[in-house]
Amino acid sequence: MKFGLALSGGATRGAAHVGVMKALAEADLHPSWISGTSAGSMVAALYACGYNTQELEAIALTLDRSIYDTDYIGITGGILQWILTGDTKWDGLIKGKNLETTMKKLTKGRSMKESRLPLAITAVDINSGKTILFVNSRQNLIDENDLIYIDDVPIYQAVRASIAIPVIFKPIVIHGMRLVDGGVTDSIPVGVLKKMGADKVIGISLGYSGQRRSEVDNILEIGSQAIDIMSYRMTKLNTQKTDLIINPHIYDVGMLETHRIPELIERGYQAVKDHLHMIKKTINQ
Repeated sequence: MKFGLALSGGATRGAAHVGVMKALAEADLHPSWISGTSAGSMVAALYACGYNTQELEAIALTLDRSIYDTDYIGITGGILQWILTGDTKWDGLIKGKNLETTMKKLTKGRSMKESRLPLAITAVDINSGKTILFVNSRQNLIDENDLIYIDDVPIYQAVRASIAIPVIFKPIVIHGMRLVDGGVTDSIPVGVLKKMGADKVIGISLGYSGQRRSEVDNILEIGSQAIDIMSYRMTKLNTQKTDLIINPHIYDVGMLETHRIPELIERGYQAVKDHLHMIKKTINQ
């Protein structure tokens, strides 16, 4: 049964996607196309590089807060510059180098064109507002006024661009464009999978879904939650493009709560198990 799988962002909550992949594999359901935004791009990229679900789980369980490398020097310099001049070039709390290095090692530096199955990763050009879609092949994909397809960058750079939550992560410059989190414009990249040939697409949404979170009380959580709320609104508008959206409702996990990764994997796993009949019915329609 061929189908596409689109994975949303969600920072640390992205570990739930590993549980999603695990449950699908147990049911002998293997996506033929895969896409991801932000944290979802990490899982999508590794799966497209050939990692099986056991390997994905092992990788997820090794992650801890050290993946978030705070730019203390940049923060201090930016604040001083703002105090002294009224202006600042400071562009993010987290450098993103640790995550980039990790993804480069895991993907062995492969380019998007070397993906083992059709892959799409989203980012946004913060200057133009255009959505940037990194794909393994531009065949049948035509640039539009607000959409650009790119296939000639390493997978790890595409992921690094996609996870750059504005203000929290520093943007990355690729092809002269300053790129940030793909969730700004495309939280669950379904449309691109349809264009790439997928007749049926299952979307996995890990973001905000209408609940109140009282612990959103610091710059990291505020930035992450802002993207989640914006993505939630866009997802509601774009559900007609998706054949089925599964939401494990993991709204209660903070960005830095990496100690809850085992729980997140289990919750993603259980969400798919609970909706397995619906997933199979959707794929087979």
